[in-house]
Amino acid sequence: MKKSVTVIAGVLLFALGAAATDVPRFETELGYTYVRANQFNQNTGLGQKIGGFDMNGGSAQFIYNANHWLSGVADVGAVAKGNVGVVNVEDTTAFFLFGPRAAYRRHGRFTPYAQILFGGANRSISRELNAVTDLNTPIFPVVQPLNLFPGPGVDITARVSASQTAFAMAAGGGLDIRIGKRFSFRPVAVDYVLTRFPSLLTGRNQDQNSIRVTTGVIFTFGAM
Repeated sequence: MKKSVTVIAGVLLFALGAAATDVPRFETELGYTYVRANQFNQNTGLGQKIGGFDMNGGSAQFIYNANHWLSGVADVGAVAKGNVGVVNVEDTTAFFLFGPRAAYRRHGRFTPYAQILFGGANRSISRELNAVTDLNTPIFPVVQPLNLFPGPGVDITARVSASQTAFAMAAGGGLDIRIGKRFSFRPVAVDYVLTRFPSLLTGRNQDQNSIRVTTGVIFTFGAM
């Protein structure tokens, strides 16, 4: 009986060890992303009134596994908020980040990891405005449709926008669960995200501190 238990235990340990060393060379992750954003300074003035806000979107990662614990990561994605309070603007922020990841692959199907990524973020802000055309606006009667170039004193709706690119950094970790030879599931990954967009009031760069949460599916390719 004792010999049987010893043999079974040995087989299980061998299987776990084999699973731990079965590391794919490449991984691609596609997922949903939630960001609790603080993209404006919250200490004084307008930023204090706006406070933090929720953004939703998607992300993708390409992972190159150098060995069983060290990887290189390319992370891209975008999140959006339809109406940021007080200023009532639409905010879409895209991230493009790169950096190292350290994974712990000693638990068979479960792989926790930690990472730190550096790169940039692009913030696009727009707002719809209502206005009345100037009395000196020329009339173009031959252009169709006629409302493409409205005449003087006409109510119109226009959208104004601005875009900024700034430094960004993400540091955090997550958990991957293998569900098949070519597929894994990431139930949760959490990152602290730092961006340095200019203040809307002063124009000087300021730190914005945000939290990013992602979940997604991972496709694996190749073998070491």
